[in-house]
Amino acid sequence: MDVLVDLDADALRVAKAVYAVRRSRDAMTPVKGLFGEPAWDIMLDLFIAFKRGTDLQVSSVCIEAGVPSTTILRWIARLENEGLLYRASDSTDLRRRYVRLTDDALAMMRSILGAMANVG
Repeated sequence: MDVLVDLDADALRVAKAVYAVRRSRDAMTPVKGLFGEPAWDIMLDLFIAFKRGTDLQVSSVCIEAGVPSTTILRWIARLENEGLLYRASDSTDLRRRYVRLTDDALAMMRSILGAMANVG
């Protein structure tokens, strides 16, 4: 009997926890964008989406980050230039574009989140 083991289970647990804490903190802060880390938010969001087997549209990333779309679009472009994410077109609707982490970014997120899981 084959047993599938998710080697990223701890990384996903940490990513979800960090993401939830960041959103809670931001919701309690009257000054919007005070603790902004758009690149980290994008990477967390995309890692969680990857582990869930879902794709995020560029517009969804903008909404989830809670910062102006122009800011997120600049960060998406920078992360894309750094080779950490890429945009892919929808095969059924060419107006729709998805954002996904590259293999290098997935490895980096696994490493960071794995280290965070071992803190304490």
